[in-house]
Amino acid sequence: MNVFTVLLMSLKGLTDAKEVLGQDVTKSATLIIVNALTASNPILRCAAGESVGRIAQVVQDFRFTADMAQTSFDRLKVARDVACRTGYSLALGCLHRYVGSMGTSQHLTTSVSILLALAQDLSSPTVQVWSLYALALIADSGGPMFRGYVEPTLSVALKLLLDVAYIHVNVHQCIGKLLSALITTIGPELQDNSAAMTSTRNSFLSACSIMHGNSDPCVRAEATGCLQQLHLFAPKHVNLGSLVPMLCRTLASNHLLLRKAAVSCLRQLAQREPKEICEHAITLMGENIDGLIITESGLPGVLFGLLDSETDEKLVKDIHDTIVSMLQMLAPANLIQWLTLCKRILTSESTNSQEDGILDDENDDDQVEFHTTENKSSQTTIHPRWPTRVFATECVRKIIAACEADNPQHFDLHVAKELQFTKCNTDFLILHLSDLIRMAFVAVTSDSDQLRLEGLKTLQEIINKFAGVLEPEFPGHLILEQFQAQIDAALRQVFSPDTPAHITAVACDVCSTWICSGVARDLNDLRRVHQLLVSSLRKLHAPTGSLQLYNESMETLEKLSILKAWAEVYVAAKKNMIADGSTTKSSTKDNINKVHCMKEQNDCGNIELKDESLLYLVQPELSELSVHWLAALRDYALLSLPAEFASQLPHDGGAFYTTDTIDSSRIHYASRWPTILHATVLWINSCGLLAMNPNDIGDRSLDKEVKMYKNSNLPKENSNTSDRFYLIFGICVEALCGQRSLDDLDQAKTCLEALYTLLDTAWARNILMTDRSLPIELCNVLHRLIITTHKFEPQYLCLKILKLITTAAREHLEHLKKMKLKEISAQEVPGTTVEVDNLGEGDVDNTAAGQSLVFAILEVCLCMLVHKLPCLNPSTLHTTPTKINITSDADKRIVKLDDNDGKLIVMVLSCMESLPALCSPEGAVSIMPTILYLTTGVLKEAATKEVTNEQILIESLPVQASLKCLRSVASDKYGVHGRTKSTWSKLLQSALAKIIDLAKISSKEIKVDESAIMKAIAVLILYSPPGIINAPNLLYPCINHFIQYLQSTNEMVKLKCIQTLKEIFNYSDKSLVTPFIHALAPRLIAFLYGYANPSQDTIIQHNILKSVNELNTVLECIAVMETLLALTDPSNRMQMMALLVPILIGYLMEASLLKLANKNSQLLHENSLHYLMKIGPKYPQEFKTLMSQTMDLRNRLETAIKEQAQMQHLKLQDRPQLKEGSSVRLQLSVPSIKLKTDFSNFS
Repeated sequence: MNVFTVLLMSLKGLTDAKEVLGQDVTKSATLIIVNALTASNPILRCAAGESVGRIAQVVQDFRFTADMAQTSFDRLKVARDVACRTGYSLALGCLHRYVGSMGTSQHLTTSVSILLALAQDLSSPTVQVWSLYALALIADSGGPMFRGYVEPTLSVALKLLLDVAYIHVNVHQCIGKLLSALITTIGPELQDNSAAMTSTRNSFLSACSIMHGNSDPCVRAEATGCLQQLHLFAPKHVNLGSLVPMLCRTLASNHLLLRKAAVSCLRQLAQREPKEICEHAITLMGENIDGLIITESGLPGVLFGLLDSETDEKLVKDIHDTIVSMLQMLAPANLIQWLTLCKRILTSESTNSQEDGILDDENDDDQVEFHTTENKSSQTTIHPRWPTRVFATECVRKIIAACEADNPQHFDLHVAKELQFTKCNTDFLILHLSDLIRMAFVAVTSDSDQLRLEGLKTLQEIINKFAGVLEPEFPGHLILEQFQAQIDAALRQVFSPDTPAHITAVACDVCSTWICSGVARDLNDLRRVHQLLVSSLRKLHAPTGSLQLYNESMETLEKLSILKAWAEVYVAAKKNMIADGSTTKSSTKDNINKVHCMKEQNDCGNIELKDESLLYLVQPELSELSVHWLAALRDYALLSLPAEFASQLPHDGGAFYTTDTIDSSRIHYASRWPTILHATVLWINSCGLLAMNPNDIGDRSLDKEVKMYKNSNLPKENSNTSDRFYLIFGICVEALCGQRSLDDLDQAKTCLEALYTLLDTAWARNILMTDRSLPIELCNVLHRLIITTHKFEPQYLCLKILKLITTAAREHLEHLKKMKLKEISAQEVPGTTVEVDNLGEGDVDNTAAGQSLVFAILEVCLCMLVHKLPCLNPSTLHTTPTKINITSDADKRIVKLDDNDGKLIVMVLSCMESLPALCSPEGAVSIMPTILYLTTGVLKEAATKEVTNEQILIESLPVQASLKCLRSVASDKYGVHGRTKSTWSKLLQSALAKIIDLAKISSKEIKVDESAIMKAIAVLILYSPPGIINAPNLLYPCINHFIQYLQSTNEMVKLKCIQTLKEIFNYSDKSLVTPFIHALAPRLIAFLYGYANPSQDTIIQHNILKSVNELNTVLECIAVMETLLALTDPSNRMQMMALLVPILIGYLMEASLLKLANKNSQLLHENSLHYLMKIGPKYPQEFKTLMSQTMDLRNRLETAIKEQAQMQHLKLQDRPQLKEGSSVRLQLSVPSIKLKTDFSNFS
């Protein structure tokens, strides 16, 4: 036996390692195995048969397999002794099992026929058992290839069930295994309703029925397994009405095997049809079944009862899975039943005395809710054991999760009460909140440590899910406020001195969750729980390893959990402060002094903190907590080092671990460092490092810190802030580079937020730039994150950090330039800016590959833009058509950018526009093409729309950002720099040419927004160095674009065009704008003249302006002409006025016509008169001359002025008397439009 044990284990090891045996060894092993197949010892024959399959699997030779199979065939045909026939039968089964159906397919027919013949040998039940078992092995491994042998095999199995006596239990048991293998072979075909399959299915059901009639538990267990297989493949053809009651009765069996089979079957049924099996089980409630009591709790109650008596691990797990499956499907609709069941298990008599004693101490009005009712059941009832109560507590959490997934109304008290009144059969979890609190309270205050843990987790889950639920009867209050006393009492129980460390660790998490939930808005209400956390700080002073614990790492777990809980409270306090608008940073000294004063007043009981910040609860402990947080982060950094650096770890351990607990402590650090890191950087960002100076903290805080170091083995941190920067920076970068952080977005976001908060301080940015490789490496990490994550928040945080990197680089460069200027001034050398300019990137001494920070930043920007706008990928340029007017399928696609995409693109362009300032003149010129390519590309993609879309896209975030970036680079100092002026202008001309060509990509489907093109052209004209528009191939296309847009049928496009022209006309360089004025001013005059009505036609005047946009366009055009009038040379102003003034007077209408005109025409009349009143006094001589030349215009103007004055006078007379106390006083004699010129002399 020992030889075969070693042989089997060796063959299994060779198979796992995919190794082979030598020929000599194979021959020797085969000889041993073959000789043992006929041994008298059945165990030896069994081992030999198993070895046949194993060695064939190792050898992997078809000839060897064929030889072994043929040998078995030959011996089985001639052998008559039991030992030989059983041994070789099993050898055939194992050969098929381990080699597989493909490797033994040619022997399948012979093997099945021989084994079927042996199975029908009624003279030898032993041979039948071995042959049937071998057949089951072949059927299991045969798969579809065995499908053709199912019918004859099933026929033999049924015949044997009828022929073989019940006393031969092993034969019937092996028949059950064979039937199970046959069901698996047929599989889903059992659902077919053909005659053949119906007959086969009925045969299986008959066989199961026959086996269930057997008195042996093993055979009945096999029958249950077969029914389970049938239900798996053909659930509609298994009668649950008979199966479920049978399984329920089996639960009371004295045989473990039967109970395991029944629970396993129920587990499968519960996953598919939980409601049906519960309904069938409840029908047994009135039956008198020995050992089985089914109450109104139904099958779940029976299964919970089994948990108190079963000890088999597999059986208990199946019971758990069955209950959970039913709970997830049924609990939301049957809350009372499930909650009552869990409450009955948790609030048994054994917990009454403890619960009553605790609540008596509270002296709270709500304690009546926690009195357990008297148990009037029989005294022989077995009370639930603690593992059952632990599972019941887990079920409470699963009920909460199931209700959350089912309907959010389970957590809305207002809606729940309304629906409960309108629908009588509805029930919601929020209505049972008191029961949930009660069960969690009972679990937390129990004597079982495991139950206390589960109770704390359940209490934390309740707080998380119900913290935001409002109490409709008391507006402004939360529903959990009425349970504060119960929660406080439960938490106090687990902070006793004798509480194990792992329970205290979870309790700290619950405390922080409760404090951060915002339920207790009055800080006085929080003080009881807060004091629990304060008391836990004493445990941090004990030297690590000094406690006598069975598991030394539990001390690490406890201390880290305390630090994490305080970190969560501090983070929540800072967020609350930001939410309240209290973002102003105050000095640490002022904060601490205020807190000391607050504590002194509180000790006297004279303080009310209702309106104070949660931060004031944490502030007194920050001086101590910050040191521990930094020590914990230092420990985590050391434990995260690769194995090759193990020799560099401290020999006496860290702050919270010892050398003996390094491996077991890593898991505790891994789950808690992100929160501690977040709190630490928030403290640092709030000038926390300044508080490390004892003189700023005060004597009281200094004494605490000295005491802390005296009573613990914390490493004394030096005052070098750079060490803390490198610690936090290294942890964040290492975590972001790790693969796990990419899977865990919460951890990645925590690290990114920590980096952003850290670099938000000037001193951190200064340290970052001391080694240029650090920001470059950080850019590489951000680049990788943007590629691998597709969520908005991480990507936006990456870009915010990138912006801080550019800020750090700019501040560093400014510092270097100031130092250089001081050096030049001290040497009294004739001034030159060449050396100062060369301090930026891009000079000949700063071109090493991989050492350019600007290039690294630009790479991240390109990555983000290509991710959102794939058309900007430079690698696809060679596939783009060379002719602009030919559009490919890619050009016809319109990129849909949501608000988040727009924010990301804005951040990228904001970073890009600041890059030239970081470069030397040559460096700025080298990156300028890339910036212009990406900026104009964003403009094109973001402004592309359908031809039929009349929406103006210039207000979108990406378009605005691209225009801002164009303006920034166009007005950059290097545009007028002596060394770069020429190249800079050429690049801007190239960008202008590309923008001009954007209008040419329009097709039948798409076009680029006209307003965006106009604005981009105006930006480059107005902010670029002088002369870039002088080229005829740029000037005239620009003018033509404006002419085209002035003729647009879209009033908004026309309005934007006129507004843009107004900006151009107002430009100070008249030589630049003169061609635009000459080409476009006549068209503006013609446009205005089209709306004038010199003939006073009533019909035309009444309908001239149809929309507000049309009116705004006319008014804007008038404003442009007024601007041109001011720009005109005085000698030529008369001609301009002769064009403009008649048009304005043409817009005026008589009083009778004005009443009939639409609102737009009335407004045009009023504004035209206003402009005339403005032009007349401004240019009195020209205006007087013009009026004297045209009496008709003069008369119309005078009439309009008089009618306007009369209308204003009548309105003032009809207006009712103003109320007393009004600050407005109207003078009736003064018209609303005051005339500064007397027109009576214009004759």
